[in-house]
Amino acid sequence: MNIMNKQNRVWKFLSSIKLAISLLAIIALLSLIGTFIPQNEDPSFYISKYGDSGYRALSNMGLTDLYSSWWFSLFLVLFSINLTACLLSRFSLKSRSMGTLISHISILVILTGALIGMLFGQKGYVRIAEGEEINSFISRDKEINLGFSLRLDDFIYSENIDPKERLLVYSGKGQEPIAGIPTEVGTESEIANTGYKVKILRYLPDFAMDMSTKEVASRSAKANNPAIEVELKGKDGTRQTFWTFARFPDIHQKITGDLDFVYQWANRQPKDFISKVTVIKDGKEMLSQDIRVNFPLTFAGYTFFQSSYDDEHLNWTGLKVVKDPGVGVVYLGFGLLILGLCIRFYISPFMGGTTKVKEEK
Repeated sequence: MNIMNKQNRVWKFLSSIKLAISLLAIIALLSLIGTFIPQNEDPSFYISKYGDSGYRALSNMGLTDLYSSWWFSLFLVLFSINLTACLLSRFSLKSRSMGTLISHISILVILTGALIGMLFGQKGYVRIAEGEEINSFISRDKEINLGFSLRLDDFIYSENIDPKERLLVYSGKGQEPIAGIPTEVGTESEIANTGYKVKILRYLPDFAMDMSTKEVASRSAKANNPAIEVELKGKDGTRQTFWTFARFPDIHQKITGDLDFVYQWANRQPKDFISKVTVIKDGKEMLSQDIRVNFPLTFAGYTFFQSSYDDEHLNWTGLKVVKDPGVGVVYLGFGLLILGLCIRFYISPFMGGTTKVKEEK
């Protein structure tokens, strides 16, 4: 009898709604932590953000790969056991309960798919320079061979220009500008009623000039010394070009005697960054595609997500690599969930109503 009582107590504990709520709260809290701490990034990312000691602490606790940690998987297993016990103790195979039963089974299937992905999936990060090919990545301190190569053909970066950014044009000793010209490259605008036109030829975030060759280039992608090259079209059709500097407004050539130009720069934000890649297998180019945020590349079970880039020189891209064998099981679970909800809210009420009419007759 004591053994039976103990078994009953264990079963009641496992099938307890309070246990389910507690486990859900713990899983939600851990998931919340995972949203605040970026997951599966390159070690250099964590070191730059949290320091070397902070990175080691996060790594040792499994917080840089939280969803694949053994303790997170343990809570999912416990919740699956709890949910199974609840199903066995509370539901029957009656037609009116089928929708609810299938819905709860679907949650178990989704959890199973998630566990398969955590235990047998692969996640990592690769950094590829322009023109470089990679055929492997590191996942859980192990080198994983892709079975194919990925080449970065080009990396394209663009920025959003703040509406406040303008090339201001002053006339004579006026305190207010007579025109505010948009600074997007290629833009051509007239300067009020002066008869002059200006065109934005180039934008350099970090202007530098080689004094020996007089060639101009950007030292980096960071806005250390923003400058734009401007073409001025005169009333008689003549053209002149000059540079204006955001941080040094007085350093530019005096183009006309009655016009002054001031580059009013505003903090530009990343608009898009695109990795143009080619998949190569057995020496053959199999696929070419652009990888951008929310538009990954999938090939041979691996998915490549745009993650980071070289914000100094724009010479390399950082991609997250994911292989999740549990995705199909998760999709099956969502399909069962939709089926269960349809039965519960549409089919079961109809069947119940039909039965009641028959009984009244």
